[in-house]
Parts: sequence; C-alpha cells; structure tokens
Amino acid sequence: MSFEKTTLINIEKKFNEFGASKPTMWWEHGVLWADYPNKDEVNLIKEGLEDSLAPGFKVDVSCLKATKTEPWDQYAFDIMEDK
Repeated sequence: MSFEKTTLINIEKKFNEFGASKPTMWWEHGVLWADYPNKDEVNLIKEGLEDSLAPGFKVDVSCLKATKTEPWDQYAFDIMEDK
C-alpha cells in the first residue's frame, strides 16, 4: 500500500472516531491538500498524517487564504524533517 493511501486511511479513521465527514483531500507533488477544513478538521488531518510518519519527521500546515478568484481557504500539509 502506498504512503499516500495509508495516510488517507489513517486520516479517515480520525474523522470516523470524531464522527465527522472529512473534507476533500488529495496528494499533489508530495503535499497533501485539503479544501475548506475548519480548525478541528485541520487538527484531525495533521494527527492522521503524523500517525503515518517515521520518527524524525513532522507535519507543517500552511493556509492559503481565499481570494476573489478562489473564494475558499485551502490548506497544505507538508512533511518536513524534524530537526
């Protein structure tokens, strides 16, 4: 099973435990993207990703704020080396 699929399964488990529907998420260029998540959902996604990581790595979350042409917040979840 690929890393990307494993992380999405782990994230889905987090949402099921919380009793919530997960937002739209996808992997692109080594970054997990999510549309419209609220703060609780961002934390669930981050926790699910962290559960999938090997020791020595962490998740860095960035928010791309809404614009006139794209009126929604989008989040990027990058995997970084934990120095």
